[in-house]
This record gives sequence, structure tokens and C-alpha cells, in this order.
Amino acid sequence: MALDLHAFIDLHKLFLQECEQKGWNVEVVIEEFGNYLTIIKNTEEIEVQFFIEVDLEKTKTLNNNKQQCMLDYGVIREEGIGERFAKEVLDAFHSYITKQLPSRKYIYYHP
Repeated sequence: MALDLHAFIDLHKLFLQECEQKGWNVEVVIEEFGNYLTIIKNTEEIEVQFFIEVDLEKTKTLNNNKQQCMLDYGVIREEGIGERFAKEVLDAFHSYITKQLPSRKYIYYHP
């Protein structure tokens, strides 16, 4: 079963709400179609940048006129002190996505 890009972005937004419930400060810096950059700070003021990027230039048309493209996400952090918090953010994101999507799915974009 496929996951629409918009549904993935909605999951991302719900994940950010979960981050806030953990006491983390969340500030969305860029929110464009396919590109999202969020600054997340923990209670010790350690900051990481969580990003999602969709490469719409390299799309491939599938059957049913759906577009397949590359999706990249990750955490940008300062070396050293930010690395542990970056891992915590990524682990929390993976855990959240796994709970929401128990079976493996791929993400599709339908213009």
C-alpha cells in the first residue's frame, strides 16, 4: 500500500506536536511544498535542524499516473554535543512513523 506525500507531511506535523509534548521547543523555519526545515531544541537548549526534502526534478511516472520521486529526511546538528540529541530526534521520528505505519509502505506524489 502506498502513502501519499501529503499524508507523510501530515505525519511529520503530528510528530512535531509529539516533540512539543516532550517539552522540546519546535520552530518551523521553512514550509514549502516538499521542503520542510524545523529547529528543535531540547530542555537543555541543544538545537538540531530536522529536514524533509522532496526532489521533484527527478520524478518518474508510475501506472495510474502517479509520480514517484526521492524523499530525503534527516537531522543537521553541531558536532559533539548535538549528536546525541540528533540521534534521539531521529529515533523518536522512526518510532513515531513505525507506530503510525506498522507495515512498510512507499510514498507517492499525485500532482
